[in-house]
Amino acid sequence: MTPEQKAREIINRMLNESGWEIVNRDHYSPNISAVAIEEGILKGSLEADYLLFINGKAIGILEAKKEEYRLSNVVMEQAERYVRRLPNWCSYWYEPLPIIYLSNGKEILFRNINNLDEDYLTVPRIHSPKEIVKMLGIKDEYAGLPSLQKKGLRDCQYEAITELESSFRLGQSRALMVLATGAGKTFTACMAAYRLLSCTPIKRVLFLVDRNNLGRQAEGEFSTFRLTETGEPFNTIFTTERLKSAKIPKDANVVISTIQRLFALLTGQELNDNDDDESYNEDGKEIQLDGNLNLPPDFFDLIIIDECHRSIYGNWRKVLEYFKSAKMVGLTATPAPETLAFFNNNRIVNYTLEKSIADGINVDYRVFRIKTQATENGGAVKEGENITQITKYSGKVEDIRTSEEKTYTSTELNRSIINPSQIKLILETYRDSIYNELYPDREPQLEYIPKTLIFALNDAHATNIVRIAKEVFPNQSEKFIQKITYSAGDSNQLIRSFRNDKDFRIAVTVTLVATGTDVKPLEVVMFMRDVESDALYTQMKGRGVRTIGDEQLRNVTPNAVSKDLFFLVDAVGVTEHEMQVTRPGADIPPPNMSLRILLERITHGDLSDDNLRLLASRLSRINIKSDDKQRQKFTDLARIKIKDLTVQIFSALEEGILEPFIEVNHPNLGRKGLVRPLTHNPKARQYLLELNAGFISILQPGEDNLIEKGFSIEEAQNTTQAFEDYVNSHKDEIEALRIIYNNSNEPITYKMLKELREKLIQASNKFNPILLWNTYSVLDPNHVVSFRSKDEKDALTNIIQLVRFAFKQSSDLRSLSSMAASRFELWCGQNQRPLTDTQKEIIRNVVNYILANGSCNFNDIKEEDKPLVAQMVRDFGTADSVNTAIISLSQFILKAA
Repeated sequence: MTPEQKAREIINRMLNESGWEIVNRDHYSPNISAVAIEEGILKGSLEADYLLFINGKAIGILEAKKEEYRLSNVVMEQAERYVRRLPNWCSYWYEPLPIIYLSNGKEILFRNINNLDEDYLTVPRIHSPKEIVKMLGIKDEYAGLPSLQKKGLRDCQYEAITELESSFRLGQSRALMVLATGAGKTFTACMAAYRLLSCTPIKRVLFLVDRNNLGRQAEGEFSTFRLTETGEPFNTIFTTERLKSAKIPKDANVVISTIQRLFALLTGQELNDNDDDESYNEDGKEIQLDGNLNLPPDFFDLIIIDECHRSIYGNWRKVLEYFKSAKMVGLTATPAPETLAFFNNNRIVNYTLEKSIADGINVDYRVFRIKTQATENGGAVKEGENITQITKYSGKVEDIRTSEEKTYTSTELNRSIINPSQIKLILETYRDSIYNELYPDREPQLEYIPKTLIFALNDAHATNIVRIAKEVFPNQSEKFIQKITYSAGDSNQLIRSFRNDKDFRIAVTVTLVATGTDVKPLEVVMFMRDVESDALYTQMKGRGVRTIGDEQLRNVTPNAVSKDLFFLVDAVGVTEHEMQVTRPGADIPPPNMSLRILLERITHGDLSDDNLRLLASRLSRINIKSDDKQRQKFTDLARIKIKDLTVQIFSALEEGILEPFIEVNHPNLGRKGLVRPLTHNPKARQYLLELNAGFISILQPGEDNLIEKGFSIEEAQNTTQAFEDYVNSHKDEIEALRIIYNNSNEPITYKMLKELREKLIQASNKFNPILLWNTYSVLDPNHVVSFRSKDEKDALTNIIQLVRFAFKQSSDLRSLSSMAASRFELWCGQNQRPLTDTQKEIIRNVVNYILANGSCNFNDIKEEDKPLVAQMVRDFGTADSVNTAIISLSQFILKAA
């Protein structure tokens, strides 16, 4: 490097270390907080070596000289001319620009020309943007933010934080980050919180989680986050507290809580550290915030809302609205129109699951379908059969004998019927497919089946799955299959155990592990319940996408090789119908009171028109979903049919025959008489609550028949056809495709193969070479040879074989690695000059490099392994001889069979 280049390299490093991003004029953007523009243009065609900007406005210059150049008065005069020559079209903080730096890489001189009495000072380093903002008294809240460094951040995280800060600088108070599951939402939140707490007036952040166990997970991430200026953990720099009691420490900078706990704190309820935060609003109605509250509305400066597609809706919204002065940032993988509306349509990043798979942050999946007779077509309960009935409302379990034959549909099987035979057949089919179809390359050990998460319909369904799975997988550890639901004990400990324990192979849940929970070794997600909501389905499916290192995976699944994809086992047809884009939070009760509270209020005389109309609506719905036997039981208790009571209430309201309701202390005799069958019959009210909650019927063991199992042929056909269409349509423009299509002797290099792989994945995440190989094996298993090792699976040259198979140049799809040994011997035999044994052993080392990277030559191997090249030169005589041999071997190994 020239002396000037050396000086510039040192100065660039000093600028970066102080929080300035260096760009040329063409790459400047005002959304970068602190920028040093190289060769910044000035009036009169002058150029400043570095023109400094904070928040889109010029603040100063840095004049750079080569190392031996003395920072004389001449240089000072030049710099002071430059700060007065800013173009008219450039925004600035002050005129002239106040900040001047002079440096030759060895020393730095600094002057703030606003201080007229201050001369140039020698300083040890360039000031940070925060220091300059404080020095000049700039009032902009976000002007002190240093430029964000990309090191340690994924591109999507860098974009999210940069755009968030830009959004706040422009005056936005709300922003939405859409980041795919596994993209590191909490890590992004930690980085954003650290920067805003460090460099802006924000002093207190609320990190709002969807469930208390996710709060513990977030607490762990804040404690391990070290991408700080000093490398110290976040929670040693800023006090981080998970809300466990009714007090928030005065020095808390980050408070982690669910919205339910925050409501309890505000309203003075007792707090305990359990997972059932819904208990803080048992009425199921929209909460109200009245009277004296325990926190002022400006207590939080910033609220980060994790899984915001749920948290910002439903009965808890007023808690967020109370802290109206706080800026709000939403994190979600599954936004909906209402989510965007809440955040003023300010979606600052949109990083989808498909993009994350293409980038290698997440893994893709394949669907394995299991169809049974009962699942697809329903079944029948014969007269006189015994069934176990669970009353959802009370949890009462009783054995009853059916009085008549009753059929049930596949829909009812997914709602209120549990068929043990169906469960057993699904689990047996899955067990028999694990090592035959899903993982045929693994040592078949049932004690180490891939970590499997099963989604059940409800807690009773989950209990039966666990019981039957113990029969299907006999003689296993007590931990082998466990339930993770609210009724199963310490869910946090269970999740940790599922993540880390070798013995815990199958977890059964309802929705507790559906969102946010990180179990990286998970390789199979099984749906034994249907899902209608697109957002919920995406979240549930997303449990399997996390990547994991090979060694880390083998620590919990010893017979595994690597996690290149996960399997979605569909036992109910969840993958075969369109999902509904429902209102976020649709699974949260609507903002009106529960039936229990409604009946209680009516019994105490709160008989307003609204309450009567709501009661009639509830009665009508209960009547529709009840059977004749249930309707008759209510009639026996209340001495009136549900339908008749419903009609009477609606008619009285519509005909206006009721006296006006003023308040509960008035007689209201007509209204009281209307609802007397309920108010005077506690047993009738109790039975209504049971009917409203519904029942689960567990059938006796019987028979179910398997209709079909296996991977989706249609999906595989669509994927391979799309791949073949792509390579055929691009065979003239992509170099590697052109060479393969023409069966040319030209070398196919690492660069060509890497470019082809990138283009394929950009075209479709289904075109990942490993996924494509597996997809072809679904369609033509007899002509697709499975990989025998991880090195074989990871070889870049597999792309060559896939393309040849797509071009119909080969009848079998097999890796070049599987043929390498025989091809090497054939090449040695066909060599014009016979190789010595020593030469053969030396050049054999090049084969693996060719298989992994494509064609190579002497210089490629030299960069990779200099000692090997030196030995080859000694044995072959000259570098040219070695180069000729390597090129010849490359062409022979990679040529079409």
